[in-house]
Formats: sequence, C-alpha cells, structure tokens
Amino acid sequence: MRKVQRALVVALFALLAIGFGASPAQAHATLEGTDPPTGSIVDPAPTVVTMNFSERVTPVKGRIKVIAPDGANVVQGEPTTVNGGARVRIPLKSGLSDGTYLVSYRVISADGHPVSGGYTFSSRVPSALGAKASEVNSGTASASVDNGVRGVQSVSRYAAYAGLVLLAGPLVIVLGLWPRRLATAGPRRVAWTGWGLLAAGTLGVLVLQAPYADGGTLADVSVSGIGEAIDETVGRALLIRLALLVAVIPVLIRVLRPASKDGDAPGWAGPVDRVLVAVLGVALLITFPFAGHAGQSPAPIVSVPAITLHVGSMAVWLGGLVVLAFYLLPRAKYRELEVILPVWSRWAFWAVGALVFSGVIETFLEIGGFRGIDRLVNTTYGQLVLTKVIWLGAIMVVAANARAWINRRFGVPVAYAFAAEDPETPSKKADKAEKPAAATKTAAKKTKAKATPKKAKEPEPETSDFSASGRAADEVRRLRSRVAIEVALGAVVLALATALVQVAPARSADDAAAAAAALPYSAQVDLGPNVLQIDLPARIGRNELHLTLFDKNGLPVKVEEWSGSAELATANVSTDVVALPLTENHAVGQVELPIAGDWKFVFTARTSDIDQYSVEKTITIR
Repeated sequence: MRKVQRALVVALFALLAIGFGASPAQAHATLEGTDPPTGSIVDPAPTVVTMNFSERVTPVKGRIKVIAPDGANVVQGEPTTVNGGARVRIPLKSGLSDGTYLVSYRVISADGHPVSGGYTFSSRVPSALGAKASEVNSGTASASVDNGVRGVQSVSRYAAYAGLVLLAGPLVIVLGLWPRRLATAGPRRVAWTGWGLLAAGTLGVLVLQAPYADGGTLADVSVSGIGEAIDETVGRALLIRLALLVAVIPVLIRVLRPASKDGDAPGWAGPVDRVLVAVLGVALLITFPFAGHAGQSPAPIVSVPAITLHVGSMAVWLGGLVVLAFYLLPRAKYRELEVILPVWSRWAFWAVGALVFSGVIETFLEIGGFRGIDRLVNTTYGQLVLTKVIWLGAIMVVAANARAWINRRFGVPVAYAFAAEDPETPSKKADKAEKPAAATKTAAKKTKAKATPKKAKEPEPETSDFSASGRAADEVRRLRSRVAIEVALGAVVLALATALVQVAPARSADDAAAAAAALPYSAQVDLGPNVLQIDLPARIGRNELHLTLFDKNGLPVKVEEWSGSAELATANVSTDVVALPLTENHAVGQVELPIAGDWKFVFTARTSDIDQYSVEKTITIR
C-alpha cells in the first residue's frame, strides 16, 4: 500500500504539471483572407472591412477595431457575420483620411475558444501607425486569457471528467455485479460525489466561458455573460448537460436506494430503471463532443460518436476500477470474487478496446488523415496525444497483469448470476426439492447418527473468505494494489484529456500556419531613427514590393535613394531589390523570388548626402 500511496502522489504532481500547464489560448479558427487585402494600398477608401475565417466565428463585442493613423477607432456600429458565420463584416465611418489602418480583432471560434490577430491596409497613401511602430504580422494569433480564468476553467473541466468517472463506475457495478448481501453505502457516496463534481465542473466552465472568450477576469463573471455563452454551441451543450443532471436525480435516487426492510435489495433495479439509466447516460455523454472539438471536426458524423464512445468507455473502465479497488476487493468474499472478477475482466477488456478504437479514429481526424502523421510530433496537440498514449500504455500493462492473474485463478468463467442468498448458504429451493426424496431416509439417518460418534465440524477452506490468511488472500491484496495503481494512472490520463480539449487540434494549427502563409507579409520595423513599412506578397515568382518611410511621429521622411537585396543562402541564390519612388517617402519595385524558403532581405534608405540606414529582415517565401 505504501507503493500505491507513492504512485498516487506522483500521479497528483503529474496532474498539476500536465493538466494545468497547457494553455487554452490556442487558435482554432484561422483567418483565410481579408478585404481590403492585408498590406494593400486601396483607392478610394473602403466603407466596409471583411475577414474570411475557416469556420463559423462570433465577434467579441468591443474587441474588433479599425484604428486610423491618428489613433481613433473608425468602426461604425457593430460587426456582423455572413456566409454561415465564417465572414465578419466591419462597417467603417465615411470620409476616411489617407494613411495606414490597423485592424485588430478577437472572435470566438465554433468550438468556444478565442482567436485574435491583427493586420494593416492603407488608404491611398501609406503612413506610420503612430505609437504602434513594432512589427504587425498578418494572420491569426493566440488570444490571451487571464491566468485566473484559465486555471479555474482547467480545474472545472477536470472536475467534470472526474465526476463522470465517479458517477458511471458505481452505476455499472451496482446494477451489474454488486453482491446483494453487501450494503451500497460506499458506492452510493461515490456516485453522488461524482454527480456533484460533474454538475459543479460543468457549471464552472459555463460561467467562465464569457470571460474566457472575451479576455476578461474572474471579476467579469455576470448573468449577461452566461446568456451570451448559451447562444453558442458550447454553451448550449453545457446547459443541456446541466438539465440532464437534474433530470437524472429521481432515477439515481431509485437505483441507488439502500436495502428496504421488506428485503428489496439495492442494485437490482427493474428493466425500466436500467433503460432510463442507459438513455440519460448516453445523452450526457453526447454533450461532451459538442462542448469540444468533435462537433466542429471535418466529419462530425464520425467524430461525435467516436468521442461519445471514447468518453463513455473511459468513464466505465476507470469508474469501475475505483469501486473495485476501494469497495469490492476489501469487502467481497472469495466465492463472490469468483463471480465478479471474470465478468469485470471481460467488461474492462471491451471498454479498453472501445477506448483505443475511438481514440484512433478521433486522432486520425484531428491530425488531418495520413498526410498529417508528422503533426503528431510537430504540434502541441499531437505531442499531448502521444503522451496520453504512453500513460494509457502504462495502465494497460498493469491491467494485463491483473487480467492474467484473474484468468489463472478463475480459468472457467462463472455463468450464473448472484442469487438472493449468501453464496455460502445452501439454497432454500434445493432444500425444498430434496425434502420429499429424503423423507424416507430420515429415520435410517437418525439411527446411524446415534451409533456413529459425532465428528468435529470440518473447517472452511482458507480461500473461502477474502479476510482469511493464506496465499489466495495475499494475491487478492496484490490485485487490489494493481487496481489502485491503475486508478492513479487514470487520474493523469484525465488530466491529459482535459489539456487536449483546451489546445488547438493538429489540423487547426497547421491550417493556421498555411492561412498565415497565404496572406501577404506586412510589417513596420525600425530603420535608424525612423520607421520603415514593408509590404510584400511573399510568394514564389514576381512580387510587388512597397517601402514607406516615416519618422517616430508618423510624418513622412523624404528618401533620396532606395536600394536593397534578397538572398537565400541555403540555395546560394540572390537578387537585387530595385525600388522606384512614387512619392517622397514611398517607393515600389519588382523582385523575383524563384525558390521557397527563408529569404534574408536588406533594405537601405538614403535620406541625405550623409545619412543612410539599413535594416535586415528574414521573410518566409512560400
């Protein structure tokens, strides 16, 4: 048991390190295009800015802005969505001045996670971004989340998973394998604790969904925020789960009731009770994929059943192990274990099989098929999946050892159900059946008994009771230790499952990189005492380059001569950059980039006979 305790401590620290160390602020929807295009120079000034995303998004109120060169927000009214929610339209004020505008946004992706980013475009003539002279790259960025909100929401998600485990395990064991002679007080406490954890965890995630998406703090929790969260798929799934948990209360009260005085033992619910448990249980499980990635996967008709099966088999397996380790093995008699363990071993085998099967399907979808195998190593999601596989492998090694012991000890499965009587008590029905046949022999037996000396009562075999000493009892105690280790390792697997829900799927992370690569390169960098804006399509072939120079106050700086070069050292390819002036501070040129790669650009601006400044910048060409 000391080894088990040490394993539990190690699992707890692993839980804290893994479950709460993963940041939930990962991009799930990706920006695929903008109008006006990022980094472009348009004339006349636009009246509407649109952004096209890879999936349905919801604009966060007050977090979408279009900042003019003077620092004013020129958005007119509230942004709206069209094209099934994948396109965001931002109305602008009329009469926009010339210069460069910064579009910053924060939206909620369809799976409930926040996405933020920014890009620039210019009206007629480029200008500086005022105080925002640091580099502004187009594309989708990770959205910041308050540490307090992130921590509490991580705990809430974990509590929901743990609650589901503690609720499912007692129900399965009590309805299917619990000996009628044993009281169900322990499993009842575990089940109601699981119900409470599941309800509290679900409520915590729902309440924090608004500040999580908006970038607020714990102090920003409000009723209106909960209402906004319920308008989204994730919020609705969480609300339905809470409603189902309320609806299941009468069923749990009936199924988990203690033994009555008239002999109606617990755990022997009727067929209606079992059907209700099954229906409500499946309904609860279905809310999990819709509160995560599966509902928005490329093939929801496959991923939703897969996640439902995955979560359900996990809950039955780990929950059953909890009841087995802490209630059945310490209290059941050996003859009862002869019935319980072979049956449970088969149930656990099929639960693990369903867990692995559904996990493989979901992972295959989330990494993008066979072409995304490398994403298992190159993305955070894939690395978490591999870590989860390692921990599951450790559990399965321990479980295989326990299963081998059960098969050796109980090689022939017991094919009967528990009777109402204690297994050690002779059946009353058998007594009644044998009574007529034995009536004629009663007198002879009594006579023989008087003549024969009374023998001492033959002792029970030492294996008849778990509490008996001997090798069998020691083996059962070792089995309990193995099961407890499985439970401890399962706690870490739950933490990994929590982390997986909070990070971007591998396919989404790759899509974000591809979408960002498809957008033009737009950046502002320091060039001596001034600011240089660079706009480049960043594609293979002929590229139109725009260079614009300002001082720190955003005023144009006259450039006497522009020059530059581009080099891809890995391919030993280089070319000159020739830019011809359009205005005193704005030049345009053509640059031929024949090969993809990380090109090193050098831009030089001579502002007087003696003042010349250069800057080096690496730009990825795809």
